[in-house]
Amino acid sequence: MSIELTEHERTVMAKMTPQHQQLMTELTPNERKSFEKNVNVDNIEKIQSWIGTDEEIEAILFWVKGGKFDDPAWQGLTPVDVSTKMLWEKAKSHYQELRALAVRMQRRSDLTLFSQLNPGLLFNGVAPAIRCDQGGAPSDQGGFFKGIEFRLVGSIDQAIDSLSILPAEGGYQVGFGSAKEGNFTGISVYGADNYSLTQLAQLIDRRYSKMGFDLAVKSESGQDVVLDARELRKSNGNSVSLGWGRFVTLFSSKKVASVDEALSTAGQMVTFFYDRFGLERESINIGKMFGNFYILRDENFDEYVNDKPVKEKGLVMLTATLVCRRCRREMEAFRDLARDFRDVKFALVNLNSPLFKFYERVFGDMGGGNADEFRKNAAGVTPFTIVYAPDANGVLKFAEYYGTGKSDASPEPSEQVRLIKKHLFKS
Repeated sequence: MSIELTEHERTVMAKMTPQHQQLMTELTPNERKSFEKNVNVDNIEKIQSWIGTDEEIEAILFWVKGGKFDDPAWQGLTPVDVSTKMLWEKAKSHYQELRALAVRMQRRSDLTLFSQLNPGLLFNGVAPAIRCDQGGAPSDQGGFFKGIEFRLVGSIDQAIDSLSILPAEGGYQVGFGSAKEGNFTGISVYGADNYSLTQLAQLIDRRYSKMGFDLAVKSESGQDVVLDARELRKSNGNSVSLGWGRFVTLFSSKKVASVDEALSTAGQMVTFFYDRFGLERESINIGKMFGNFYILRDENFDEYVNDKPVKEKGLVMLTATLVCRRCRREMEAFRDLARDFRDVKFALVNLNSPLFKFYERVFGDMGGGNADEFRKNAAGVTPFTIVYAPDANGVLKFAEYYGTGKSDASPEPSEQVRLIKKHLFKS
C-alpha cells in the first residue's frame, strides 16, 4: 500500500533501520498520530535499541509454557476423525498466524509509542482437547484425540485459562474452558469487588447475549447466578457479599457450521473477554499460584494502605493498564516478583478501573502531599513500581517509586528487585 509520508516521518525514517522503515507503510492512523507526537530524531535510535529482534519479542509475549500445550506426546496424537483433522490443521495454522501478528503489532506499538489491544495475543498455545482411543472413547493412554483447546492469554504456568472447539453434529461447538464429559468447564471470573462483577454483567448484556451465545454464570458452589449491571451498581454488592464466593464461573458457548466460523467465533469470545479482563486474569492467576498477588480497587484500598501494623514485609504496587504495550512486556516479571518474594504483598493497580482513593493517597504521597504535583513531574509512565515499607511501628509508609520514560525501555526486573530489597529487606 502506498502512503504519503509527512516531512516529520521522512526525517525520522532517515535514522531508522530498513526493517522499521518498511514497517512505516503498515501503520494505522492512530499509530501514525502517536509517531508524530512522541517519536523524533532525538529518541528514535534509543527506541530502536530496546525493541529487540522478532525472536526476543516473541519470547516476551509468549512466555507461558507447560502442560499438554508443549508436550510432544500430546502434540503427536492422531486426529480421531476427518472433522478433528481439519480443525487441528486449521487451528495450528491460525495460531501461528496470530503469533506472527502479535510480534509485528508489538513492534509497531513500540516503534510508535502507542498502546492498544494486541489481537495476536488471544491465544498462547494450542493442543488436542480430548485424548481418546481409535473409537473415540476418552482414554488417558489413547493415541488419538478429538477437538482442540486453545490456551488463552492470561494463563500462567499451571493456572490455565482455555477455550475449546469440539466437532458436533452439523458443525462445531465453541466454548470457554476444557471439554469434560461432553461439556465445557467455563472460565473463572474474579467477582470479589463490585467493579469486576459489573464488568462481567455488561459483557454478557452488551456482547455475548446479542451474538447468540448460550450463557450461564454459576457461583463457587454451583448455583446459578443472575447478573444485572444496574442492580449491582445500585447495591455495590460483590460475589462475596452476595454469597457466591470470591469467584464466579462464566459459561459461554455457541454452535457454528464450519471450522472457519469456529475459529472466528473463538476470536470474538476471547477478544471481548480480554478487552475487559485481560491484564487482571494473569494477575489473579499469579495470586492463585503464590498467594501474595492481589487486585487493588477503590473499594478495597483501605485494606492495603491504612494505619494498622502489617505482618508482611511490605506492599509493592504494580501499576498497569489493560492495553499498555509496555505492560505486556512486564507480565513475566510480575510473576517472578511474586514467586521470589513470598512474604511481600503485591497488588496490581489497573489504571483503567475506578481509583479515586489511589490517586489521592498514593499519588499524593509520591508528590509530597500533592497528587497533581506527582502527575506533573512523574518521570515514568505505566507500568511503574511503588513500594510501601513498614515504619518503626509497622505501619506502611510510601518509600519509593520506579518508572521509566515513554521512549525508554520498560522497567528492568533487576531494578524492581533492588527496590524491594532496599526498602523491605534492610536487615
